[in-house]
Amino acid sequence: MLLTDRNFNTSFYDPAGGGDPVLYQHLFLTHNIYELSISVIPFLSLSSSNRSFDFSSFFEMYSKVYPNRPKPTQSFLEWFIGFTEGDGSFIVTKRRSLQFVITQSSADVEILYHIMTNLGFGKVIQQSKSNKTHRFIVQDISHIFLISLIFNGNMVIFTRYFRFLTFLSVYNDLALRMKLDLINPILDTLLPTLQDHWLVGFTDAEGCFSLSLLSNSIGYRLRFIISQKWEVNKSVLLHISSIFGVGTVSPHSAPNNWELIVNGVKNTSHILPYFDTHVLYSKKKESYYLWKQLRIQLINGDHLNSEYRLKMVKLAKCINKS
Repeated sequence: MLLTDRNFNTSFYDPAGGGDPVLYQHLFLTHNIYELSISVIPFLSLSSSNRSFDFSSFFEMYSKVYPNRPKPTQSFLEWFIGFTEGDGSFIVTKRRSLQFVITQSSADVEILYHIMTNLGFGKVIQQSKSNKTHRFIVQDISHIFLISLIFNGNMVIFTRYFRFLTFLSVYNDLALRMKLDLINPILDTLLPTLQDHWLVGFTDAEGCFSLSLLSNSIGYRLRFIISQKWEVNKSVLLHISSIFGVGTVSPHSAPNNWELIVNGVKNTSHILPYFDTHVLYSKKKESYYLWKQLRIQLINGDHLNSEYRLKMVKLAKCINKS
């Protein structure tokens, strides 16, 4: 039916000829997350495949749209997906227009310009002066198409993935009406490895390097933490723990939240090789370097000296500050 509409001027989906563009969604896709849950989830096991990130469709289309522009690198796109799954949003407005948005503190606005420069499209705007936030936003349909090609089949977090499927469903509805290229949804997620850049992007968005020096003893808590909402995403945290070979995953004090914690000087040594070779791009990069510096001081026993310990306390408070 779709092929004959596009090639032989039939009108199964074309309203100009009496067709119904929503019919495609009723047959193959969905309108919202509730229908999506009913129609798609029963056919998915909510487990991830061992596929690698594949951006071939995006690279092919990007070269057609921008033949004289260098393509974004594989490593950037892996990082970008991880960062988006932490801080990005796939928005369907009430008028069924589409927006791709990443919101950041104005103190970290450079990360948004980094994304815009590497993608070669989108714009950075100030969202709120009072809240001191900026947004990277994509909303024209041609670039929404490219964004959708990046994420289709390349997502890790289950809840983000289902929101993207809703977003993609609306894109395909619009594409049918406008006679644009459709995107066949890839109906599974994948798992990151220590060879790709997804985890460093996700850490830029959701990770935390912290050091607490106790005031009533010589004790301390040196930790790397990633938190995630909803139990369905717990398996991703367990996978991250397994590839690092350290860490515990347990409920957070906030409802429906889980966190992966790598605790102590010995255990955190397992995560250093990854973050030393996969670069953080947000303000977390500065936090990581300071955290590493203080970790070395702990190994050297500086925290046992009262004078050095006071200096370490002051520095530890600067971690995760803009």
